Amino acid sequence: MAAILISRYRLMEVITRYTSADPSSLQLPGDEAYYLSTESFNTWTVCMGYGLASEYFRDYYSLMVEKLQVISSLSVSPSSPKAELCYAVSVLCLLESVVHVAATNEELTAKMTRSHGSDSPVENSDSIPVPGVNWSHVSGLIQPVEICLQKWLRELVEIYPTQKPNLCLLTSAVKFVGSYYSKIPDQPGVNVVQCLEHIEVLSKTLSESCLKSLAYQQIVRGLSIHSVVLSSNKPFTSETTPSLPSHPSTLDTREWCPILQKDSPYSFLVALYRLLYSIGKIHKGLDAKVFQLVLQNEDLITYLRKVCSSIHSQMNQNYFSRFENLLQYYLVKLAALWAGCDSQLYHQVALHLITRLQTGDEHYVHDLLSTTVFNQEFFGVEDCEIIPSQVQAMRLTEHKELTSASSNVTQRDLLPSVHGSLPSIRATYLQVFGKDIKALHRSRERCLQIPAEIDSLMSPTIDLLVPKDWVYLPLVELYQTTTKMELAGKPVNTLSSTAVSMVTNCLQWISLMENERELVMKTITMATKISRLMCVFLSGNDLFLEAPVHHCLASLFSTYCQPDRLDKINLREEIPGLTSFYDFYVSFLLQYEAVSFGDSLFGSFVLLPMQQRYDLKLRKAVWGEHAGTLRAMFIPVKELMIPIKNFLEPEETNLELLRLYLQALLSGTVTSKRCPIMYVIAVHHVNRFVYTQDGKHKKLRQMMMRQICMMRNEEIKKHLLFYKLATQEKDIGFDMYTDLPNVRQRLLEDFDIKDWIEKTQKALQT
Repeated sequence: MAAILISRYRLMEVITRYTSADPSSLQLPGDEAYYLSTESFNTWTVCMGYGLASEYFRDYYSLMVEKLQVISSLSVSPSSPKAELCYAVSVLCLLESVVHVAATNEELTAKMTRSHGSDSPVENSDSIPVPGVNWSHVSGLIQPVEICLQKWLRELVEIYPTQKPNLCLLTSAVKFVGSYYSKIPDQPGVNVVQCLEHIEVLSKTLSESCLKSLAYQQIVRGLSIHSVVLSSNKPFTSETTPSLPSHPSTLDTREWCPILQKDSPYSFLVALYRLLYSIGKIHKGLDAKVFQLVLQNEDLITYLRKVCSSIHSQMNQNYFSRFENLLQYYLVKLAALWAGCDSQLYHQVALHLITRLQTGDEHYVHDLLSTTVFNQEFFGVEDCEIIPSQVQAMRLTEHKELTSASSNVTQRDLLPSVHGSLPSIRATYLQVFGKDIKALHRSRERCLQIPAEIDSLMSPTIDLLVPKDWVYLPLVELYQTTTKMELAGKPVNTLSSTAVSMVTNCLQWISLMENERELVMKTITMATKISRLMCVFLSGNDLFLEAPVHHCLASLFSTYCQPDRLDKINLREEIPGLTSFYDFYVSFLLQYEAVSFGDSLFGSFVLLPMQQRYDLKLRKAVWGEHAGTLRAMFIPVKELMIPIKNFLEPEETNLELLRLYLQALLSGTVTSKRCPIMYVIAVHHVNRFVYTQDGKHKKLRQMMMRQICMMRNEEIKKHLLFYKLATQEKDIGFDMYTDLPNVRQRLLEDFDIKDWIEKTQKALQT
């Protein structure tokens, strides 16, 4: 559209008519001349954003330099005329867009030369025209803009204690300088030594005139006040029309979105941190005091800690939160340049930030995953010192040892190897998140501002890119892939070594996150975590038997069975991607029956949803429709990681399930030797039911008691009648009465087994 307006409707002739003249000479009333010129410059800036109309800047270069000189006389004082400030900002924004266009000249010229030397008509047809400006047209602008920057910074420090200045003019100057230094490393013929010396002077100016000032402290203090992420309000959307998409800028309280309110510091601080990051990348030996003044600022750290603690923000999908995301992005990138920061805090910021980035921010996601999230330097010495004490309490051997594990794996053994595997883990996640290459390239072109490659500056549909449970995404994708193959009639028996490595890397990363970034993992519900791990058992018939996969699963299951985490598992809540946990659990049972080989770890995952506090249907699925599962449940009572009382309390009251318990005992499907845990569960609930004297279901109790008394299996009969209390200290899993209480003996008088009871009591006593 921009190209059509320029070529067909001579848009630039109209624009230059108002940009070339001084606003005061346009003979328009009041501030109208300034606003007309401002909008003309803004329109030109949009065209430059696509790499268009750059030749007009070359033609009017001398005029732009004159306008820059006029702008330098302006002040950031709040008393400055608003119309003139807006006009000056529009000029500086145009100059910044020229920097981005000029930075591509050398590369596009080289491409053009290669295309002319090629015989391929296709390659020639796709070549992009060389822009009308080159780096020489902007290299002379940096000095006057930096002079303006120094002046306005001094004014900021001087007037801020008494009145708040207008930051828009200062922000525009900082943005120009930041863009200039972000592009200069790619330009040929730049005097490196002179550039580094210039950067040192600039950093000293920023440090002395800004970062150490009271004004800067006050500006940073406003981050929490104007934060979108920390806002407790919801966006107001009732005026949105489907045919006219918009970005809600007001809240449900009818106030402006916090980040858009007057005195919001975000635009200035984003520009400032971007500038510091740009010069920090160029000058590796930059004075550490600059980074220290930014990254160790107390108000900034307080703000970041609040952000990391804000788990359920109402405004994550608000369009304007992307500007706050940008601020945090550049802070994280600055932290990567300086080893003296609180690495754990900034790493947590990066992990939270990934889940808030929106459509169009694919480049930032990819960059954070590539450079920050899996960076060993962010897992500092403090984390390593904490690990032994934290993990010692989570040894699997201190909980229960799984007989199916090839070795007794502990978190102490696992985590050091995870730290060494971070490059491989990073490759796994980059492969998962880097599948949409086109979207990634489009995002990169917009984020790095490469005008010739940008096809649209329109804002994309607002949607979050990365789910909160992204650490489990490789497991989910593998499960979906294998499920599709099985539905297509191509069963997956054995997975490739690449798939095994991918799953291992994923599980190792989850284990590291659970132990060193627990606050981040709290944003994911425990039910989601368990269901994601269950996907491993459903992805191939023997994947869970691979030693590294089995070790990681056992370690994580031990972690999730800790009391404070186990109590938070709510299988009734909504789990992303699952329409019904019951259906998912049934498929899990089928897989267990088919390929478990009696594996204790697999069986532990089957047992978890069978706790008494969960849906009755889950227990019925095991004891009824899929009773074959019971025969493979070989886990000894002493190895049970979940407290046995979770399967016994409250006592079962469903009559159908009680019948299934007794039927499994009578038929020999469940025995104390073959499936001890299931045996304890069945014996406990049947015993409690038949001895209950609440007056309900009397006939059923008598019938079940009669069946028990007529049993030929003396051992089961003894266990059912003399059962006292479950305990994991004994191999059999429970204690028995040596003398039946009188109440229970009276209940058994009608069944003519008095002699058997006396005989059994004597045997138990001896």
